[in-house]
Amino acid sequence: MPTLTKPLSGWGRYPVQICELERPERYADLRPTTDTVIARGQGRSYGDASLNENGRVLLTERIDRMLELDVKQGILRAEAGVTLADILPVIVKQGWFLPVTPGTKFVSLGGCIAADVHGKNHHHDGSFGNHVLGIELILADGRQISCSATENADIFWATVGGMGLTGIIGEVTLKLIPIQTSKMMVSQHAANNLEQLFEL
Repeated sequence: MPTLTKPLSGWGRYPVQICELERPERYADLRPTTDTVIARGQGRSYGDASLNENGRVLLTERIDRMLELDVKQGILRAEAGVTLADILPVIVKQGWFLPVTPGTKFVSLGGCIAADVHGKNHHHDGSFGNHVLGIELILADGRQISCSATENADIFWATVGGMGLTGIIGEVTLKLIPIQTSKMMVSQHAANNLEQLFEL
């Protein structure tokens, strides 16, 4: 597979490292091709996530197909390179939403798992990994394994929040949450003073 060597950074633009980039065009090409390789989604992480100085970085942005949506149970199966921005228009019109939403929708599904992103509902719904039903993981030796909270659970929980260091996340099965509308339902409660605010 052709590669391109160039300076690369994360969203914070520091550090900048020289990396050899490889971009597979389809899922069948998604595999480690050198001894040191790390997968990269949309590059929205800060710091040095998904950088590999003088090594190879596997760009997953074209491994982005939504494979199956169970509209009755709210279960999505998709390739790890698909972005939340691409997922939302499909699931919202079917009455479903993402269980956890980070600060941007321009991140990949695999990246959400690798960083185990959280949203404003973290205190009662947990982080992204709490809603992942399964992962297809490609290991360093090229083997593909299925893992979940009950199957290969040690690898699953090491991958959730593992920043891509356990292997390449290929496919993800995610449990969605039901919604009644795409509009926000808001209740407002006015307080006349600080004491009343605390009571509310």
